[in-house]
Amino acid sequence: MQPRTKKGPSWADNPTPQLSTEISCKKGEEAEKPRDHEELVNAESPDGLSDMEWLKRRMKQDVEDAGAASGKVFEQSDDEEQDVDATDVQTEVKDLAKETILQTARLFVRNLAFSCTEAELRDLFQPFGEVSQVHIPIDITTKNPKGLAYVTFSSATAALAAYKALDKKSFQGRLLHIMGAVDRRGNVTVEEGERKKKSVKDAQNDKRKTMAGKEFNWSMLYMNSDAVLSSVADRLNISKADVLDPESSNAAVKLALAETHVIQDTKTYLESQGVIMSAFSSRRRSDTTILVKNIPYGTTAEQIRELFEAHGELSRVLVPPAGTMAVVEFIHPDEASKAFRAVAYRRLGNSVIYLEKGPLGIFEAPAEGARDQQNGPLTADGVKPVTIDSESGAQDDVPPVSEGTTLFVKNLSFATTSERFTQVFRHLPSFAFARVQTKSDSKRPSAKLSMGYGFVGFKTADAAKRAIKGMDGYVLDGHALSVKFAGRGTEEDSEGKGKKKGTTTKMLVKNVPFEATKKEIRELFGSHGQLKSVRLPKRFDQRTRGFAFLEFVTRHEAENAYNALKHTHLLGRHLVLEWAEEGEQDIEELRKKAGVGYGDGKELPGKKRKLAMDEDGDDGEEEV
Repeated sequence: MQPRTKKGPSWADNPTPQLSTEISCKKGEEAEKPRDHEELVNAESPDGLSDMEWLKRRMKQDVEDAGAASGKVFEQSDDEEQDVDATDVQTEVKDLAKETILQTARLFVRNLAFSCTEAELRDLFQPFGEVSQVHIPIDITTKNPKGLAYVTFSSATAALAAYKALDKKSFQGRLLHIMGAVDRRGNVTVEEGERKKKSVKDAQNDKRKTMAGKEFNWSMLYMNSDAVLSSVADRLNISKADVLDPESSNAAVKLALAETHVIQDTKTYLESQGVIMSAFSSRRRSDTTILVKNIPYGTTAEQIRELFEAHGELSRVLVPPAGTMAVVEFIHPDEASKAFRAVAYRRLGNSVIYLEKGPLGIFEAPAEGARDQQNGPLTADGVKPVTIDSESGAQDDVPPVSEGTTLFVKNLSFATTSERFTQVFRHLPSFAFARVQTKSDSKRPSAKLSMGYGFVGFKTADAAKRAIKGMDGYVLDGHALSVKFAGRGTEEDSEGKGKKKGTTTKMLVKNVPFEATKKEIRELFGSHGQLKSVRLPKRFDQRTRGFAFLEFVTRHEAENAYNALKHTHLLGRHLVLEWAEEGEQDIEELRKKAGVGYGDGKELPGKKRKLAMDEDGDDGEEEV
């Protein structure tokens, strides 16, 4: 055994030995890594580094290495799954849009042409279902469209079908971008400062304002009963107490007759101002015309104008001499919609204002010189003189046009002038006049802008019918014309068809108050014609059933009563008048229904039959 060598100096007395750079291949990777890390720390750190500082630096280095590794992994995963994430996001957006549309039935349309109108947008979406509202926002200062629109459908499925069919499709040279719109009117309102729901009365008022845009149950010429009495008493220079004598038993009939008289005066005034009364039976509503009802007697046009002018620019304001209702027309549909929501159910004097959208095509011509009227004073009973357009002044020698001979032509190009329009129809026989409806330009008051439709008049109804067959679909300035009878012509045709079906003198009166008696019904209708019989059906407990049957002596008297009382209220109820079919017509219809399937008697309904197979395999029928 060899002697042990002398130990070397202690590690504490000598400087720290340098690590060898030569590593044996036999050592594993587990021993390699700590030595490399220790070598890196010793290389960067000076001599005399304490253990605590060395530990801090080592922990800091580990944290930085871990952060760099995680960031690198995140970047790699984002690059690899970028396409998948984009597809998932698009799918989620589409699903969210569909859910919104199914909830609100409302679409938000972007990238519209600035010349697009609400009528054109309605025609685009109408094939997919009933469109309840089309709203194009306009700029407050320039009064020009913003290129956006909101389209509300009556059915959510129709809105979804329109979204699928028209999204990213071309319309007027632009690609539409359609999304689901949120209906803000459906939000739950909470009182400010108190986290609780509104009272029942406030909730009912909010509900009435929300439903204000829909049709009312009463007629368009609804008038306040107190205003009617005040109007009649003022004309007769008597008090309202004298009109409604408490000792008489027919006070309700007197009030109904007074309302009928006021309604007739109101119709006469509106017709003198260019209002087509036959348009009141139309179901389509205008976006710029508002009917103001239930106003107190004595309301002037200035008061109505101050009430609505704060919400937009007005085209015209009509207040009949009776002062029981008014007609307001706006220039821009967006401003009319804002005014409708703001003024509905507001209090004016001692009454609450009822608003209703006017029927479409209520005016024969646009408001000429509407801006001049705004500067000048307006009175409730001032009738404006009739002015003749210079373009139609050359046609003064034409005889007056009879009813049912005026045609309504739409889809006109905005570049088409009245001269060009007249030149196209002038060659037709019995031609009377032709004009393009225009309106004032908001930027240039002296200039006129086409409204996209016009009217053509003929001397005879046959010539008008031949013109419809020949000119419907005619292309003028790149637009295919749509020609049909105007409102008055349509009414005359419908009345004529009704007269051809029967000349009955019997009338059915619905919505009769249960408190009304046969005497009151006879007094009310007997003032407009001679009655032959009045029948008021009753229940087993002697209460009326809410309807009555009347029979007049002649058809002419029955028509007079029908036209005079179709807007009248009796004891607060609107009387609904209809023509009752004659007994002979009822018998004929029953015979036609009963004769179906009889033939020669072998095909009597309910007759039993049995099938017998012939020898040749054919089926034969034998009667039982």
